[in-house]
Amino acid sequence: MLSSMTYPAKTVFFFSLYMFVLSLVLLVVPGLLAPLLGYTSESEIWIRVVGMFLLFLAFDYCASALEGMTRFFYLTVYTRASIIIFMTTFVLLGMLKPIFVALSLIDLSGAIWTLTALRAAKKHRKKTTVHAA
Repeated sequence: MLSSMTYPAKTVFFFSLYMFVLSLVLLVVPGLLAPLLGYTSESEIWIRVVGMFLLFLAFDYCASALEGMTRFFYLTVYTRASIIIFMTTFVLLGMLKPIFVALSLIDLSGAIWTLTALRAAKKHRKKTTVHAA
């Protein structure tokens, strides 16, 4: 399976694995991360709801990687990179704890990794096309 994937697809696939793990933690044992994120047991249902949505996104990322959906890969670069902007804004407004900015660095790193892979693949395709002609 992995051997037949393009490099950009692999970056999205591995990011989907991270999302699967995080979503399952949020769904099954929300109390594990709740104190770190500043949540109490009263907000546990919302942590589970976020976990559910993250699980759905993880399936989308995984399926797109398996199908080699390059357009979706580009979309994930923009959306994952923008998370740090939102989290920083929420922290500056006092709505979230600063840990969320640190956690959003995972998304930003994944976005940069995928963008780098997409650019490398594009460069490789151009080289291959020029040499084939």
